[in-house]
Amino acid sequence: MKKKITPMQIAVLFTGSFLGAGFLSGQELLQFFGRFGAWGLAGMVLAIAAFWLFGWMVLDIAKRTGYTAFDKIILHGTHPVLRGFFSAVFLLFLFGCMMGMIAGSGALLEQLFGIPALLGDAAMTLLVLLVAVTGAAGLVAAFGVVVPLLVGAAVVVGALAVLRLPTEGLPALPFASGNPLLGNWLFSAVSFISYNMMAAITILVPLTQEMEDTRAIRRGLGLGSLLLAVIFICILLPMILFRALVGDAELPMLALASQVFPALGVLYALLLLCGMFTAALSSLFGITSRLEVRLGGRLSRRFLALLCALAFVGSIFGFKNVVSYVYPLCGYVGFFALIGVALHFRFLHKASVAENAPAP
Repeated sequence: MKKKITPMQIAVLFTGSFLGAGFLSGQELLQFFGRFGAWGLAGMVLAIAAFWLFGWMVLDIAKRTGYTAFDKIILHGTHPVLRGFFSAVFLLFLFGCMMGMIAGSGALLEQLFGIPALLGDAAMTLLVLLVAVTGAAGLVAAFGVVVPLLVGAAVVVGALAVLRLPTEGLPALPFASGNPLLGNWLFSAVSFISYNMMAAITILVPLTQEMEDTRAIRRGLGLGSLLLAVIFICILLPMILFRALVGDAELPMLALASQVFPALGVLYALLLLCGMFTAALSSLFGITSRLEVRLGGRLSRRFLALLCALAFVGSIFGFKNVVSYVYPLCGYVGFFALIGVALHFRFLHKASVAENAPAP
């Protein structure tokens, strides 16, 4: 008999599904929330509440139906065209994540060691391809310790920055210039919620059948939301309070860490580099595994090389630009996926109420 996942494990799983290397670099939170000041904090509260709500819907659907496929959770019924569309968008999002992590690696090496970003992008691309063609998928799990360490380092950096560096006040900016896709705090928050939930669905759903009853799932999601709020505020608040310091940095949290203690900056950079490598590799495995299911066979090494080459070309766009434009576009499309989740949840509950209603 399999051991059931406890509420605390659900909380950690839920929280971890949102904490990618892009999040912990600070660039995502700066783009989607930090530029709006106090309104960005309002967006953060909205995002955490939405993560809890849609997390509950997704887990409830999976628990009731036994589905583990991304498209089956989003849509009730057949709808082959819509299923194919959302699957394609998710593959595009995974590719965007891979592209962003390669670009972030180049930006990190340039920011810390002065290595040209293009050279850093190429080195990371080759490393990802080398590991991928050897079939070392277990390496992603082996590096699972990196993200918890990176979360701890991010919390420490944020707290120390607030204690040691002069702050710049807390403005309230409902609108921000510079990126037409993220022009106001509400649209920005909605986009952030949507693309993050697309990724979270694939992480949370496969383990649903090992979770305990619905009460345990609710408790786990509640604890996870509190944990996520603490991490969120420790990274977002410095993005707002130190706008001049982090505004032009490709990796804002690394810039902060280096300002607090240079040695802490080096440690954070190494952890972030490992996190970006594992994120790029897991995105590539996510793409290939889904394509293999669709195509009914293993993909060739040439195809893996082609994917990596395309990701490298896309990484030339730059980490900040990938976060600014690719992620929001995926988020706005993903908004319709969340509508599908809500409708699927509503249908199942109406069917459950009708089934349990007393006979006339």
